[in-house]
Amino acid sequence: MTTDRPKGALGRTMLTGSALRLGYFALAALFAMLLMPLMVHRLGDRAYGFWSFAMAFIGYYALIDLGLTSAISQYICIAIGRKDAAACRAVFNAALRIQSLLGCVALAVTAVLALAAHWIFRNPADASLFAQVIAILGINAALAFPARVYAGLLDAQLRFDLRSGLDLLALVLRNLLAAWVVLSGGGLLALSWTTLLASLPTLVLQVTLGRREACWARIGRQTSKGSAAPSLFSYSMYTFGASLADLLRFQVDALVISAFIGLAVVTHYRIATVLVNYYINALLAINGLFQPVMSRMHGASDRAGLERVLFFATKVSLCASAFICCAVIGWGRPFIARWMGVNYEDAYLPTVLLALAVFLDVSQGPSVCLLYATFRHRFYTCINIAEGVVNLVCSLLLVRSYGIVGVAAGTLMGAILMRVILQPIVVCRVSGLRYGHYVRFFSGNLLRFGAFMGLAILLLHPAIRSSYPWLAASALCATCLYAAGSWFLGFNRSERQHFRDALVARAHRRAEPEAAVVAS
Repeated sequence: MTTDRPKGALGRTMLTGSALRLGYFALAALFAMLLMPLMVHRLGDRAYGFWSFAMAFIGYYALIDLGLTSAISQYICIAIGRKDAAACRAVFNAALRIQSLLGCVALAVTAVLALAAHWIFRNPADASLFAQVIAILGINAALAFPARVYAGLLDAQLRFDLRSGLDLLALVLRNLLAAWVVLSGGGLLALSWTTLLASLPTLVLQVTLGRREACWARIGRQTSKGSAAPSLFSYSMYTFGASLADLLRFQVDALVISAFIGLAVVTHYRIATVLVNYYINALLAINGLFQPVMSRMHGASDRAGLERVLFFATKVSLCASAFICCAVIGWGRPFIARWMGVNYEDAYLPTVLLALAVFLDVSQGPSVCLLYATFRHRFYTCINIAEGVVNLVCSLLLVRSYGIVGVAAGTLMGAILMRVILQPIVVCRVSGLRYGHYVRFFSGNLLRFGAFMGLAILLLHPAIRSSYPWLAASALCATCLYAAGSWFLGFNRSERQHFRDALVARAHRRAEPEAAVVAS
């Protein structure tokens, strides 16, 4: 079914993919830091707010996926593990038909939004521009749906290096073309066309590479007695629910602000969300490493090992999350003043509130991985949806009186209610953990890592100034102090050995035999 690769090649491929993934986040942050001020100052607050408003609508297109992308990769992986070529083809063809249909749905939604532009905007010029922008961006989103099936093939074939490389290519093309358009004096319509044109090469490469890596992936009739579609939907429905909740938690804020305050203010809030989104992505990348390990231990009925991994992963997550959250609080105001200008310092307090809300979420990421690994993720979906509803209600209640600070405070209120109070209780109850033990472990490590970073900020506070050299130098010193304190005082000897094993060839050699079995 699959082409055998030389011994060690798979391990090198996965390491390359990991490095490219980290490179993607670093480059995306760099592009955001360079491009966002350029776009805001060239286009103006209102035009950039208009663009953010249109992109918020496109963000809701993720709901049309129904969580099927993850299900496609999962079921193809299972079929590959069983060496069942017929099942692979059945899942591929069912997925391709479903995603093509969903692409048509995305086109229909785009047409409705374009026709409804005059109901969304009172100004005829704004309505006409919105209709054109949403049409171009909607076509781009619709084309991506069938291409996602081939992205799932690359994941199933463990070609994370190719996936990450394609993501990097799309990122570079999109941002370079956007910079060229803005510097050339182009407007939002030209910016929309660059988004579409930058996506086309990567979509074509995604399909081409997917077909090359999975030679069995050929379009044809259903080859199995039963349809693969019900299995895909049964797996994806809870993922879809969690995605819906994420939109309520993080994407609806821009719509609330534009409706009650104005498009220009969306730009100020966007500064906060850009910074926080990179915080979320970094922690998701770290926490995602532990879920496969938990899944294997659950399959082996190794409850003691599962609990050990959970607590170790929680400590790692707390260490990374406390560092980033405290850094946002300590360096946020001078960084925003230097990055965007002093007129945008009002974005600092929303940034702090959103960073605290994200901290309460991602620092407990390993417990979410535990729910997914043990097939209890429906409880996480319920928690996510409840937090999204609380966030929306609180934001609507506070936006008129407190503006963008009230909207951010609504997000934090939802996180406190669900992540601090409810999630630990649910996780411990459904997984059999001792609640008191888990809470003591979590709160103790939170205080320890928070104290390390707080001390670093206190010592370096005089050097935190609105200048890139001073910001970089003080951040580097704080990182060194925090790393030393965390390494020697935050982790015990056994845990430090786990880190060494992850960085040296021993862990690589252990992973190769098992990975070779999966690839076969």
